[in-house]
Amino acid sequence: MACDECLGLIVISAVSFIIGFILINRFLDQKNKFTLYMASFFITAAIGWLVWFLSTEWVFDVFESMVTLLVLIGLIPQLILLFFILAFLDVSIYLRILLIGLATIFSIIHLFVPELRILTIVSTIIISLNIILFIINWRRNDDIKSLGFAIGLMLILVGEALISVSHLIHGIFLILAAVDWAITYSGVLEKFS
Repeated sequence: MACDECLGLIVISAVSFIIGFILINRFLDQKNKFTLYMASFFITAAIGWLVWFLSTEWVFDVFESMVTLLVLIGLIPQLILLFFILAFLDVSIYLRILLIGLATIFSIIHLFVPELRILTIVSTIIISLNIILFIINWRRNDDIKSLGFAIGLMLILVGEALISVSHLIHGIFLILAAVDWAITYSGVLEKFS
């Protein structure tokens, strides 16, 4: 059986695990909260993509019965990105809890009424805000990693938007995002900037 996006899922999962572990080591050295957010994002996203890959016809062929679990696993990196935005904007802890709670509730509603596409809307808003935030950070601080991370998020967002057109295109965009993030976090770009 063909699995058009499987290669993309396993590539981005592997790259995200590697970046996540690199960032965990960096956090242990520097104790920087931002690094912890990024490491948490990459590790949880990697787990989500790996579980998605394992559920496909290439491995266990249980995707249809795993959709609910995949949505819940995929929610975690989204909430980390949302928490990061709220922390960056210095939103009060009560408002953070409220907004994260609402995002979680809307995502759970999606499980019962998927035709409303609530999760798609919530995810698109969170990812778009992060793209804007990281591009602003790149412009202000000349931080090439912020630009690279934003480009990776854009590629994932476009790939997700095109998944209904073609799973192969989705897989290609996942690979492009993985390559972008691998280059971004390898330190190669800092040598040229």
